[in-house]
Amino acid sequence: MTNLKRSFFGAAVYLAVIFVLGQADYADRPLMNFANYFYLAVIVAMPLTLFFPKISRISVYVPLLFWAVVYVALLQLIDRNYSANKGELPVIALEFMMLEIGVWFAHQLASQISHAESIMDALALSAFPNRARDIDSENQRIKIELTRSRRYHRPLSVVVIQPESDDEKLIREAFKNIQHDLMSRFTSARVGQIIDDRVRQTDLVLRDYKGRFIVLCPETEFANASLLAKRISQAIKERTSLRVLWGVAAFPDEALTFDDLLQKARERLVDSASFPSEVISVVESHQLQ
Repeated sequence: MTNLKRSFFGAAVYLAVIFVLGQADYADRPLMNFANYFYLAVIVAMPLTLFFPKISRISVYVPLLFWAVVYVALLQLIDRNYSANKGELPVIALEFMMLEIGVWFAHQLASQISHAESIMDALALSAFPNRARDIDSENQRIKIELTRSRRYHRPLSVVVIQPESDDEKLIREAFKNIQHDLMSRFTSARVGQIIDDRVRQTDLVLRDYKGRFIVLCPETEFANASLLAKRISQAIKERTSLRVLWGVAAFPDEALTFDDLLQKARERLVDSASFPSEVISVVESHQLQ
């Protein structure tokens, strides 16, 4: 956590320096007459770099280069006379340097936050081991299963499981607390373990950025996938205090690509108690068989 604290401190000092330099006056003149678009670039660059997880996983040189290009473009397109003196080359150089430093601080902070989250995830998985993988890391496996189903005309289904608390307002307030963040990770790991106990070895268990679980079920038709989703939701309700939403979509009847299947299943995310009657009847008829 020491590096995380240092990154927070560095970002705070950086923003303070920009504010002081921009607001301080000497002999009734601004100490540093920064252009308005410089402030805009900093305001946009730092949050984008900080709050998009994928950016923290790439090399810091990529966002540095991107925002360097953006600054040069703004310098060419916008007349500095509206907010600063046009010929102040040292100020322009300082703006460029400060923008790059800000992006670097934001990237370092995002990397440290991602590292801290990875540690919390590892702690949760050590308590409740399961084989759920990040959906972005399993693109190749997903493509293989879709290709095989297309080539041999075999069924395939996608199941989406979304655990929810009954008190959404309480969850939103609690998410502001890091203690709840840790508890939510343990809960997610526990749900993953429950799902893992009920799927086949050939099923692929994934987790998206919103914490929803996706089960890719090769050789599985809609009715069987619905039955699996219903069993998983019942098990989660019995072992946790969570309400469970689930949705199912089947290849090739409803969609031909994984993204379309996933979208279709997400659109059907409802409580099993209110799931469409025609779907429940299909599941129940399958149970009778």
